[in-house]
Amino acid sequence: MLCFAVWFQLKQKCVYEVKTIAQIITQEAQTELERLRAIWVWLCHNIEYDVSGYLGQSKMLYSPEEVIAAGKGVCSGYASLCLKMCREVGLQCQEVSGYGKGVGHRPGQSLRDVRSNHMWNAVLLGGQWFLMDACWGAGHMDMQHKSFVKEFNDFYFLTDPEDFVESHFPDKEEWQLLDQPMTREEFEMLVSKSSTFFTLGLKLIQPKHFYTITDDGEVNLSISSSMSVTYTYDITPRHDLLHGGNAEQKETSRSSWGVMTMSHRTMRLQILPRAQGTYDIMVYARLELASGPLSSVCSFTVECPAPRAMEEIPENPSWFWGLQVGSEALGVAPGGSPGSHMLEVEEGELELTMKTSRSLMALCELVHLGLEPALTKRCLATQIRPDGLTVHTLCPSRGFYRLSVFVRDYDKPEDRFQNAANFLLHCKVATEVELFPPGLGSECGPGTSTLQAGLSKFNHTGVLVSTQQGKCNVTFHNQQDLELHAVLWRAEGQEPAVRLERHLFCTFTDSRVMVSTSLPGPGVYRLGLYARTTPGAAFNPICDFVLRSSCEQPGLPFPSI
Repeated sequence: MLCFAVWFQLKQKCVYEVKTIAQIITQEAQTELERLRAIWVWLCHNIEYDVSGYLGQSKMLYSPEEVIAAGKGVCSGYASLCLKMCREVGLQCQEVSGYGKGVGHRPGQSLRDVRSNHMWNAVLLGGQWFLMDACWGAGHMDMQHKSFVKEFNDFYFLTDPEDFVESHFPDKEEWQLLDQPMTREEFEMLVSKSSTFFTLGLKLIQPKHFYTITDDGEVNLSISSSMSVTYTYDITPRHDLLHGGNAEQKETSRSSWGVMTMSHRTMRLQILPRAQGTYDIMVYARLELASGPLSSVCSFTVECPAPRAMEEIPENPSWFWGLQVGSEALGVAPGGSPGSHMLEVEEGELELTMKTSRSLMALCELVHLGLEPALTKRCLATQIRPDGLTVHTLCPSRGFYRLSVFVRDYDKPEDRFQNAANFLLHCKVATEVELFPPGLGSECGPGTSTLQAGLSKFNHTGVLVSTQQGKCNVTFHNQQDLELHAVLWRAEGQEPAVRLERHLFCTFTDSRVMVSTSLPGPGVYRLGLYARTTPGAAFNPICDFVLRSSCEQPGLPFPSI
């Protein structure tokens, strides 16, 4: 670092001779690569882009000495200074002119009669040519504020030619440094990709072109990665003044216009525009474990001649449908969960099972744009076991539903619940299905709570118990010194003439417990089990069962005791 300290002393003395500076900043370098690296770092950190010159507000600076003295220059200033510094220290270097997809570039524009707008360098190391762009490596322009943002970007130092040509098209084909050079037409049609796209190890599977027309109202985007990456996206409809839009207006939507899923390090985005028109799509990404905002990685344009006629999709609290990125760390085992993000609901009911790697507590939320939250709460019954979760879901109306699952460790009530999965359910036909009773507990059926209470050997291992005779028994064994209590309940407006307690009878034989019910009519009932260890203390809920009776004949009440 001594050489850079000497440079600062020269700067204070107004010494701007290229040879002197180049020799000083490379004096500690032992190899060609180290000399080039020293020049690259110096250029990126000491020369800013000449925004005022680019905008025509001042004279552009081209000569190396002028660029050093002012500490700024346009792309040709960077390239010419890099060329001269390299030659002063014995490196073979070339200036390369061509077209760069930088400020002012419009995706898809023809370059047939467009003059070169950018310049960069090629350097010979060990008998092989390499590409570099110190201008883009130093930062980028902020056109909104008409300023230069210093942001060191090492991607443009000795960039892979296959990645470099995505944004730099040289006037002379040989400077693509490719065995199969890209044509101008191919370059024009490329999806716009940022340097972050390549540094994250992303690979675009589809679409191949920046401009895509919907097929049956949809367009699909797929990106694979070599690392664990998380994504977001924006879908922005374009407006014109003739049709009442504001050119400055930006509208974005997420799950209502797009369905994003992640599987095996491949992100898939199904874009479903809601109206005819043109849409700009921007995809953002970052490493899964990184902090801070996501960076734009690619963008393209979608033309929708005719939207698909379909029900509206509920908003998603996350960007992804299906299992969420990081759900495995929360305790959800990916191998035992639904393999699809969208599930078809048959006859108004769905049973969804997720395997877990440890005991979890779960909360579920069901959303349908045509149903009130108080009603959708009565559409869920969740069974929690040490190795899995089962969510019984009712879908009384046709259309799309969002089923979200939030989890935390079972034995850590102080922890907050985190979103582990968001499933998109589709019900094609409205079904007359009686909702679950209100007030169901968070744990239904035998599971973790019953095991911890010492209750075992249940004759009904699920949440739902159906009867055609209007009678049923729930039996189990009590291995602990517990006082048990059972409650039978159903929704208001269906109360029979006698109290429901008379339709419930418990018998105890050694450790065996039998809860018998004689249901007063057809319908859906909640059978709740409670326990306490200390006489006089409050009973704690253990679990609930949902009883379904199709028997029209009212069951007789048990004798009063």
